[in-house]
Amino acid sequence: MEQNTLLFIPDISGFTKFITETEINHSQHIISELLELIIDANQLGLQVSEVEGDAIFFYRPGDIPYLADIAEQAKKMFVDFHTRLKMYELYRICQCRACKTAQNLTLKIIAHYGQAQAYKVKDHDKLIGKDVITVHRLLKNNVPENEYLLLTDEVLNNNNSEISQWVRLQPGHDTYDEIGKVSYKYSTLTPLIDEVEVKPPEDVTLPDSFLLYSRQEEINAPMEEIYALLIDLESKKKWQSGIKDVVIHDNQLNHIGTVHRCLTDHGNPDIITANVKVTESSMEFWEVDAKKVFASRYRVDKINDNKTLLTFDTYIKNNFITKLVLKLFMEKKLIRGFNESIANLKKYSEENFGAGTHGREK
Repeated sequence: MEQNTLLFIPDISGFTKFITETEINHSQHIISELLELIIDANQLGLQVSEVEGDAIFFYRPGDIPYLADIAEQAKKMFVDFHTRLKMYELYRICQCRACKTAQNLTLKIIAHYGQAQAYKVKDHDKLIGKDVITVHRLLKNNVPENEYLLLTDEVLNNNNSEISQWVRLQPGHDTYDEIGKVSYKYSTLTPLIDEVEVKPPEDVTLPDSFLLYSRQEEINAPMEEIYALLIDLESKKKWQSGIKDVVIHDNQLNHIGTVHRCLTDHGNPDIITANVKVTESSMEFWEVDAKKVFASRYRVDKINDNKTLLTFDTYIKNNFITKLVLKLFMEKKLIRGFNESIANLKKYSEENFGAGTHGREK
């Protein structure tokens, strides 16, 4: 049977342009992270009816929550959403269009109160009813803002409580076929950007070290493709000598601060993605082990559109005992492994990204 239900849809605007004009794998990963973050921000006891591509369709049957609670729910989702976007901006190492343009995504939130009937599809609750259609139609409206909270008159008229002080409601309405006129009030969310706080990444380089190994290699493949291969942690198994597997400590795209572990027969240190420097003609990033004993710098410089100069440097902590152990037991083996890795990287890049190939391996 139909029952009174709060219908609540946060919608990521700009998704269609983002998904069609950018690299598909990273854009899907970013959107998935953002949708999961919105679900995790639920503090109203909302239930998920459906993930609808670029939006989450939440609902809550029963009496309507206080207006202040609805507004604070919208605020939390918005601030959490933009906190993640700010982290992408500050901690990003990937230079693909998906990662570079993620910060342009926006969030709008639609809230409506009305009748809805639930039914089961396997283990999922689905909703039907005129008001379910109405809240979805409201995703297309004439609100002159990019980011806003929209509250229909049904939400406002069924709730006599005060709303949060940051909310500045403006009247609006739209007319839809088979539904008619729908009146609402909306409030911009954009000023809440001021509440987004993200600490800049820390410097995790080695302050006192010496150069153990350095090598340059010309590779007949585009600079951007080689850089993308280098920062793809899973792809290390394709070229780095001795690696059996790569364990990534979170489910996010590689960024400054990402920790991963390369499983080998000679130890499994945790490695941190560190400093990044990118220009139109060069790209470089650093990796540092968690104990700050060694660091590696990868740099690619564009020679032309299909030729790149790779520079690989490895530094070791400037410590007498470290130097001694390295000299007696590890140096030759490490250098042999570095040489094999550079050769593997060159071969793999030229076979997959060189002139005459069809671009990035999927």
